[in-house]
Amino acid sequence: MTDSHSRVLICGSRRWPWPETITTLLDRAATRHGNDLVIIEGAGTGAASAAHHWCTDHDLPAWRHRCYPLTPTPGHRRRTRCWSETERNQQILHDEGPRLVIAFHENFHPHHTGSTTDICRRALAHQIPVWLVPTADPDKGLWLNPSHYTTPHTGHPAPHQNRTDPQTDTAVPPQTPATSTAQPPA
Repeated sequence: MTDSHSRVLICGSRRWPWPETITTLLDRAATRHGNDLVIIEGAGTGAASAAHHWCTDHDLPAWRHRCYPLTPTPGHRRRTRCWSETERNQQILHDEGPRLVIAFHENFHPHHTGSTTDICRRALAHQIPVWLVPTADPDKGLWLNPSHYTTPHTGHPAPHQNRTDPQTDTAVPPQTPATSTAQPPA
């Protein structure tokens, strides 16, 4: 069994234009966690596809590469039925117990509908930290928190006044998504 702190869920935009950003963060995670790293992803397009390719390029065994496609892939284990995205998101969080979610989305907004918004909201409800990467720079991002989902519709996630970095449990000064310099997960 692996260290539960090394279970990372990758999600994001179906049109994510910078797969190398995902590669960079997963390379860092692999360096930090070694053979304890478990990647969880949805085998979709965009961000999920980049994570899926990283896992296959690194020959991760099935217990370290947890893949949740919406529909069964020929030659892979068949599910009893096809899932909706929200059912799949809940199933992933329940069955896999990720310790971190990294969301790659260039136009993320917590008040829009979509699979990335849904899984981030669900993760936060389960007190799972969520790191949002909105650009090609893997070092620029934002720790999401529940207040992002409860603030008025303004076009961007609102900064949280009293948040802490979930990895170090230290205070992080409030910042807007465009200027965030909070440390990305490793």
